[in-house]
Amino acid sequence: MTQEQCERAVEALQDKGFDASHVQGAFMDHGVWLDCVWNEELGDTRSFRIHDEEIEWWASKIKDE
Repeated sequence: MTQEQCERAVEALQDKGFDASHVQGAFMDHGVWLDCVWNEELGDTRSFRIHDEEIEWWASKIKDE
């Protein structure tokens, strides 16, 4: 994933009300994390990284300006 794809995916997710962030783990390791996702069984919130395919899909939802 590129930084641009991740930033676009974050923007699209945030537009839909999700708490999302772009995280660079290492050089050329860009990802998107969803934060504060409620887990009913555990009774608290979790964060997780979404898959590259999901990043591509969400990034495509932002129209070029």
